[in-house]
Amino acid sequence: MNKIFSIIALLFFGSCLFAADIVNMKLGDFDVTAITIQYMNHKDSLFRYYGEKDIKDLLKQNGATASAINVFYLNTGDHKILFDTGIDAGILLKKLKSIKVNPEDIDIICITHMHFDHIAGLVNNAQKTFPNADIYISEEEMMVNGNSQIIPICSDKIKSFPQNENILPYIKSVPAFGHTLGHTMFEVTSKGKTMLVWGDVIHAPIQFQDPNIYLTYDTDFEKALSVRKYLLGKYADTGKYIAGAHLLNCGLGQIQGAKTGYKFVPYQFFQEK
Repeated sequence: MNKIFSIIALLFFGSCLFAADIVNMKLGDFDVTAITIQYMNHKDSLFRYYGEKDIKDLLKQNGATASAINVFYLNTGDHKILFDTGIDAGILLKKLKSIKVNPEDIDIICITHMHFDHIAGLVNNAQKTFPNADIYISEEEMMVNGNSQIIPICSDKIKSFPQNENILPYIKSVPAFGHTLGHTMFEVTSKGKTMLVWGDVIHAPIQFQDPNIYLTYDTDFEKALSVRKYLLGKYADTGKYIAGAHLLNCGLGQIQGAKTGYKFVPYQFFQEK
């Protein structure tokens, strides 16, 4: 009996782990797929507090610094779009293949910022991973981080744009400077439904609990902190969706208020009303 239970448990939990790597959602007329490329834990030493609060006890909480690297795929019917490309083209291509998407199918890529874990997937074996895709990067981000070694390989496909620009009628760029000085979000809308692809606004669960906690990765941590507080307050309990590059459970879900700060509710953990 114990052996049978063990086999059933293995099959069940194994399928859950796989399912958590890829999550599908309808956003109005569009199909959204959130893909986790990698799981990780940030080192405690990377976290700082804006003020004099001691956060050692918070950092000791289970899962406080847990993180992931997520990529988001949007199929509008007319376009097949990626938001960021993660840290490993090989893993991304395998996961796209599992949902029957070929690299040649992608025609638009929107980049939140040019840290390596967001743009490394643009290149595979020194070649463009997505040969037919136009790559949208904000003018500000190109100015401050445009020296990436990846840029020369993809330079003929890069299209820079100003902030608050419509990449497409249903995709608008939204400035979120702080994490980098050109960090950009993308607001996607369809039939009254909204999803904000917010890049690196939050890196770990501890920052939902206390938004004053920041990472040493933030170029201008005061601006990053201000953006984080604003967005958490704006989106909490609204039913609007967040797509976060470093949030757990594929990073797709909603924000709710909590007794202490806020909490992130992953899409696969609730059903739409």
